[in-house]
Amino acid sequence: MSAARDGSSPGDCGEGPDLTPPEGGYELYRHKNAGETKTRNWHGLYWARRNEEGDYEIRSVPTSQGEPSAPGGTFPRDGFEEHYVRVTR
Repeated sequence: MSAARDGSSPGDCGEGPDLTPPEGGYELYRHKNAGETKTRNWHGLYWARRNEEGDYEIRSVPTSQGEPSAPGGTFPRDGFEEHYVRVTR
């Protein structure tokens, strides 16, 4: 299992998210305060990659195996990096 820069692993975020990356160079990111939020069934994970402008294109991380990853739009670089940390493998 992977470990995040803050020492947590994706398994700490919830049960059973599909951690198979979508094609296209996406990397796994976790919300810095995911463990502290009270949002039910939210694991705080997103797939993200930098675009030509330096912002992040994000995709969902399915909550269970077999569900597809869905596009989530573009997140401005500064805001994304303020709230998310890359999960290292």
